[in-house]
Amino acid sequence: MAAGGHTGDGGRYDEEMMAVVRDFDASALRTCWAFDPDAYERHYVRADVPESAVDVAGLIDNERYGFVTRDIYDTLHPASYRYTVRGFDGIEFFRCFFEDSRVGVLCSFDHDGARDYARLDERLRAFAGDDPERLTPE
Repeated sequence: MAAGGHTGDGGRYDEEMMAVVRDFDASALRTCWAFDPDAYERHYVRADVPESAVDVAGLIDNERYGFVTRDIYDTLHPASYRYTVRGFDGIEFFRCFFEDSRVGVLCSFDHDGARDYARLDERLRAFAGDDPERLTPE
């Protein structure tokens, strides 16, 4: 896979990870991506969400800055960085990283109410367990 590219429709743990995310809020889920510093992988794009409407490579590149900010936050705060939520007109983005790994997950949801993103973070961490590197894009 070319650096920064995606392989298509998910990877080795696609079904397992997507079960976790869908259990959180399947009706509002728009997209789900796994990424590391070099690549990204699509796990889900809802049929009515055109990928061409967003620069996916640019979006993921922007989210990679989170690896740097996570390291900075971890030196500034006694508590460990967990996740980020961003709100846009009609859309919310959730991004998390797994402990000291260089793997992240980015999901988007319709903005139609309050969600407990801490619950999604906890469930993704439980899913990743002791081996978050298994989510590294292929």
